[in-house]
Amino acid sequence: MFVWASIAGVLVVAFLGWNLYRRFGADHIAKLNDGRRATSRMVSRGELVDGNRHLAVAMAVTESTFFYENTDMQASLDLEWIREIEYDTSLATGAPVHGGRVLRLRTDSQVFEFVLPADDVSKWYLMLPPRQAARRDFTAPQTVAAT
Repeated sequence: MFVWASIAGVLVVAFLGWNLYRRFGADHIAKLNDGRRATSRMVSRGELVDGNRHLAVAMAVTESTFFYENTDMQASLDLEWIREIEYDTSLATGAPVHGGRVLRLRTDSQVFEFVLPADDVSKWYLMLPPRQAARRDFTAPQTVAAT
């Protein structure tokens, strides 16, 4: 009987710890957003999509840089290196996104995807309007016939 009570107690403590972690994690994103608000054109929350993981992040854009950060990481992209900006309803893997849109940023070598809340999509659209890189047409070299 004591073993079952111990197991139940451990499960309750684990659940409460997990719940507490999630609450403070959400507050930390808000603090990160508040810290960037004074120097940024746009600040909001979002989700960084990394494979099958969705990581809650604070997102901000200044005149020259796009920032995304959470308790575990701090990262940025210079806007001059972003070649394409897209807004879509599904991820690059084809998985649909419910309750928001995907902000997809392409550089020369990598694609970054962020899920934006539906309320913030129009604001991000104004701050980072969609654009596509200039397409280069590569044609096969013409052979010169020897005469």
